[in-house]
Amino acid sequence: MGNSNGEPTPPEDLSEALIQRIDALELPELKSLLSYVEQRIDALRTPIEEEIEANAAGEVLDIENHGAYAIVRKHPPDPDGDGANTEITSLYHVRREPQLDGTESLHWAYLGDVHNNTQTRCETCGRTLDEDVDTCPHCGSDDIDNSDTEE
Repeated sequence: MGNSNGEPTPPEDLSEALIQRIDALELPELKSLLSYVEQRIDALRTPIEEEIEANAAGEVLDIENHGAYAIVRKHPPDPDGDGANTEITSLYHVRREPQLDGTESLHWAYLGDVHNNTQTRCETCGRTLDEDVDTCPHCGSDDIDNSDTEE
């Protein structure tokens, strides 16, 4: 929000001295400050991979972090009981979504099911890997099952 002359209204929880220092900055300095603040926020928040693992229903197979969003491959929950339905692999676009109360939650957008893909699994952690890897990037194991299976 701003006041009648178009200037922003400073938040009440910032000190007057800090507001004065920020108001004295020119546009290039403000852009640098914004970049720094965004980096600080990213450094302080829980990594998106950890949030996805903690909140996902079913079995997460792979998370590709693209910064502003992640692509997640997972088996959905088994409708007939506990665990995951390993016959289906679904693809999701996941991003952090700001809430009205100032918090964030994960927004999951279903992209579709993946069919007839060969997969390589790590025998130690069970994660799905690219076909050409010899060492699991998730746990460091070289116990890789290179047999072709279909999803």
